[in-house]
Order: sequence, then structure tokens, then C-alpha cells
Amino acid sequence: MNELFSNRFEESLQKIEASLHKKGGIKRYDRVLMRIGRAQESYPSVHRFYRIDIEKDEKEVVTAMQWVKKRECDMDADSGTYFLRTSVERLDEKTTRDYYNLIREIEATFRCLKTDLDLRPIYHQKDESCEAHLFFGLLSYWVVNTIRHQLKQKGIRHHWTELTRIMSTQKAVTTTAVNKPGERVTFRNCTLPESKVAEIYDALNYQHQPFKRRKICTPQTYPTEYSSCCTAISSA
Repeated sequence: MNELFSNRFEESLQKIEASLHKKGGIKRYDRVLMRIGRAQESYPSVHRFYRIDIEKDEKEVVTAMQWVKKRECDMDADSGTYFLRTSVERLDEKTTRDYYNLIREIEATFRCLKTDLDLRPIYHQKDESCEAHLFFGLLSYWVVNTIRHQLKQKGIRHHWTELTRIMSTQKAVTTTAVNKPGERVTFRNCTLPESKVAEIYDALNYQHQPFKRRKICTPQTYPTEYSSCCTAISSA
């Protein structure tokens, strides 16, 4: 866990350092210190093992930023050890660990149902509506668990919230216009997926674009009073 937090903390510092070399990036000394402080607040358990050096000019503009991990500090010195306890004596170590991970996976999935899928609370007055709500929640659990299981077989172990964030980068664009005959023409296009989205599609054997370009042409409809007015004008 410390290694994971350390990598994420360094990624945050790399983003701050990269902003110094971009046009319009944050270069003011006080603003850079604020960004570093927010990164340290996000990873309080590892930031104390880093020494960050900042260089600035006379205009309070940061010109260089460097960081190094302190060698004299042992990041895993205060790390604990997990113990799994079970009353089933016939289970070996591997089976016990597999059951523990299975329980964690079920808990994480139901946590996703209660938050992302909005399974809780239930705003229904009738028993039939509550049963239907729970039924669709159970179907959602099967879908979420099946997709994550298939992705894990391909080495993709993202949480469902992270998966939805990655997939939200692909958009469906709808464009509507009126042509000369007065028909309303609607075009619906699907954007090309990014590399991470394409990787998920490939792992699930899905197409990179759920649909191709679609064109819908419908005649314009006018209110009744507008149509009668047009008829009166043409008769005159």
C-alpha cells in the first residue's frame, strides 16, 4: 500500500512539475506551494519520506522543481501485518485467502450498488415497487460482477467507479438541422474511444463504437393555429 501511495504521490508531483513548462501553466511560487500542499494532504502517510526542492526567480516564478526520496527513512517500518482468522479447520491458507477476497469483492460490489447505482435509499410506498427496485438492483449486481470478472481475466482490476469514469470519455454527439424542404434532419455520431476505453472493449470483445453514424429525417410539425393561418393566407 505504501508503494502504491508513493507512486501516486510522485505522479502528483510530476503533474505539478510538468505545469511549469506549459504555456498558461501554474508557475507562481505561492500557487505551486498550494498544489504541493494539496498533494501532501492526499497522501499523508508517504509525503514525509520526500524532500522537495523548489527554485524561483526574483519575480516569484518557479523555474525548477525537484524531489528525492529520503534514504535514511524506512517507508515500511511502521507497516503492520494482516491476519485472517477462521473457525473452519479444514481450509488451507490459499483457500482461506480466496474466500476472504471473495467476501471483499461482494462487499465492494454491493457498496457500488448503494452509491453509483443508487440502490439505497428506496423511495417507494408499495411492496411491489420495492420488490421491482431490489430485483433490478440484483440484475445490476450480476452485470457489474460479470464485467469485472471478465476484465480481471485480462489483467484489468479497476474499481467500477474508475471504469465508469474511463468509459465516460467516449461520447455520443447529436446534431440537428432543418433542410430546404423543411425536414428536420438529425445526425447521431459516436466518438472514437481513447486507448484505455479501447483496451476495455478489447478485453470484453466489444466493438469500439456501439453504433455507426445514424441519420434521421422527419418532417416538421406545426401547431394547428399556425397551419390554419397559413391556409387563410394562401386562400387570400
